[in-house]
Amino acid sequence: MIVSRRLLILAALLLLGLSNAGFASERSHAMVTKAEKALRGTWYSATGSITFKNNGTINYKGKRYFYAVSNGGIIQLSGEHSANAIPYQLYGEKLTLMENGKATVYTRNRPGK
Repeated sequence: MIVSRRLLILAALLLLGLSNAGFASERSHAMVTKAEKALRGTWYSATGSITFKNNGTINYKGKRYFYAVSNGGIIQLSGEHSANAIPYQLYGEKLTLMENGKATVYTRNRPGK
């Protein structure tokens, strides 16, 4: 069931024009969604940071992934041996990622500053 859900999400993102060809090098402006532009940059939480890079890569939990962001609230991560779909919510300068039923809140400012 999980594999089927991931395949459906990946297929939906591909239909939106976010093909693997867009990941090979820095993507053109036409292929980048508004949601992706809003997430670009570095986000901080009490447990670490994540950076959404312009070239379509992200370092998440110690692994490098290619990412695609849907306007529907899903971040699709594709790695060498794995894929992961992470629901997210973005409200102003707060990014909430939901994984395994647990919410992690990130902000653009480092904690304590």
